[in-house]
Amino acid sequence: MRAVARLESRVSEWRRSRRIERGSLEKFIEFAKLFTDRCHHGKEERCLFPCMEKRGVPREGGPIGVMLYEHQLGRQLISRLEKAAETYFNEGRGLEEVLTVCEDYMGLIRQHIAKENDILFPMGENVATEEDVDQTNACYEEVELREVGEEEHHRLEKAADEI
Repeated sequence: MRAVARLESRVSEWRRSRRIERGSLEKFIEFAKLFTDRCHHGKEERCLFPCMEKRGVPREGGPIGVMLYEHQLGRQLISRLEKAAETYFNEGRGLEEVLTVCEDYMGLIRQHIAKENDILFPMGENVATEEDVDQTNACYEEVELREVGEEEHHRLEKAADEI
């Protein structure tokens, strides 16, 4: 959420100044791709969702399906943001597209986190056994080490403050 809050502040600044700070935007895109998607969403997709499915929570037509759809939507928005940023920095046009995509992504992430906290995670806690919790936590650690590693995780957390 820190990275989204920082981006929100930056987008307001960029709207006022009509100029985007390249370093901040690039750090945000990197954070979104590596930390939010590969690490956080990767943990859910490889660990939490299979556990919940094993306990009877359907993949389609429920919260898991919604989360997967939103993960894909987030990936599409970040891809659009990369293209819009490239156009803006290389050709000097497309400021509004960059800002709009940033705002769309921030809105998606805020809603997504609320759904996780209010629906998905409580549902998972209701169906998971102690063994499931232990296995899921071990899986989380494995995914994090494989996808980003401890040093990269700390670097990305620091980068979130520099957006």
